[in-house]
Amino acid sequence: GEIAIANMKVLNLFQVGQSAIRTGDIVGAKGIVKLIQSAQLVSYVQGVGRYAYKISAKPDSSLAANNKEYAEGSAFATGLLPQLYKCNRATAKAVDKMFQIKVGNIWSDTIEDFLALLRAEYQCLGITCEDVGGLWEDSDYYPGAGPCVTNYGDYFTV
Repeated sequence: GEIAIANMKVLNLFQVGQSAIRTGDIVGAKGIVKLIQSAQLVSYVQGVGRYAYKISAKPDSSLAANNKEYAEGSAFATGLLPQLYKCNRATAKAVDKMFQIKVGNIWSDTIEDFLALLRAEYQCLGITCEDVGGLWEDSDYYPGAGPCVTNYGDYFTV
């Protein structure tokens, strides 16, 4: 199969970081580490979104009926939550609660609401709509889960 764009970006950043270290550019290497950390979050956001969609699209969105989807979403959320918590504690707590492997847990949000919650934190996470893309299935985006467009004006406010 093909290598995901997000993974290619991380691999390229590792190469740039290695070059900075070999040439003694410590300041440059530290900057690359921050870029790598942000780039790695893309896969977690994509995974959380994918399993949020799978759960929210089913008539029975309970943990009992979707334990595999909750478990996989929870795994991706675990990678995302520490950074998300630094950005917005309420959002991190909401994502954590949605994927909790807890008897009686029932998904209550629409995919649009869930993605809006995550997308509001992209700037703080150091990622963009274009980095994440939409949730693709076969030949089209999942309903309600198409890509967003980054408003770069928000990234440059003082």
